[in-house]
Amino acid sequence: MDIKQEGRVTLRTVANHLGLTPGTISAVLNKTPASQRIPQPTKDRVFAAARDLNYQPNALARALRTGKPVAGANESGFTRGALVIMDADHFVLAMNALQQVGLRVPDDVSIVEFDNIPAAVM
Repeated sequence: MDIKQEGRVTLRTVANHLGLTPGTISAVLNKTPASQRIPQPTKDRVFAAARDLNYQPNALARALRTGKPVAGANESGFTRGALVIMDADHFVLAMNALQQVGLRVPDDVSIVEFDNIPAAVM
């Protein structure tokens, strides 16, 4: 299958391609307990589409979700995007993950406010 994509291929990209939900794609690719309820032919389609579309997991998103540090930046780096953090525990985790991929505050990442503390104080 020759599929040309512009920009980053996300779970949603794979889901739209197959007519499934991003949650289903995530369950299959991450081999979660929920994926046991998904028929094997559907799993096979998901893995094939992810391979054909050249899906690569977002390392920063995974680090934020799992609480584990980022192993390294992907080919495109983390040069664009937004990060919304709601509490102190996730803020520290995000700052560690950003630092591990070589991003710097304020050069690469802007902090608007943290726990009612203006960015200028940080």
